[in-house]
Amino acid sequence: MALNRIQLVKGLEDVTLCEKEACTFEVVLSHAYIQGQWSRDGVPLKSRPVCRIATQGKKHTLTLTRVTVADMGVINFKAEGIESSAMLTVTARDIKIVKDLQNASVTERESVTFICEVNWEDVDGKWYKDDSRLRAGDNVKIRCEGKIHSLTYKSVKPEDAGEIRFTAERVSSTATLRVKG
Repeated sequence: MALNRIQLVKGLEDVTLCEKEACTFEVVLSHAYIQGQWSRDGVPLKSRPVCRIATQGKKHTLTLTRVTVADMGVINFKAEGIESSAMLTVTARDIKIVKDLQNASVTERESVTFICEVNWEDVDGKWYKDDSRLRAGDNVKIRCEGKIHSLTYKSVKPEDAGEIRFTAERVSSTATLRVKG
């Protein structure tokens, strides 16, 4: 009977990553079709969009996407007397401005684009004019492609003149927009 005892072929390994990144924890058992339970700091984990639990034969995986600092802790897998655990460490991203906004002087009804580059992809940025939040609309286009964030006025009006500011988490960059009549 002892020959049928389930064994751990591959256990969990510690993972360290930055917030918003993804990781996969993997356990391989000696037998297929075994029910397992994943937990973090003793709290059972359930499958949801940012936490995928899967079993494929003898392999059990836990995939966490877009991790936050709150996801840190001891990840544990249990199944029929087998147990394996590992530490998940999540570090905060140190977001920096790589390319600052440049001042612009534009004739009325011309278009102008402000570009700011940060050191990480998947950063939520906000645009302001004189401390008022700017939103995309008929005359204002806001785009983000990878690390590059841009704000475009299609046709500048005199009232668009002022301080333009891009903010991402704890960093910001400002420039002045002047409109010539």
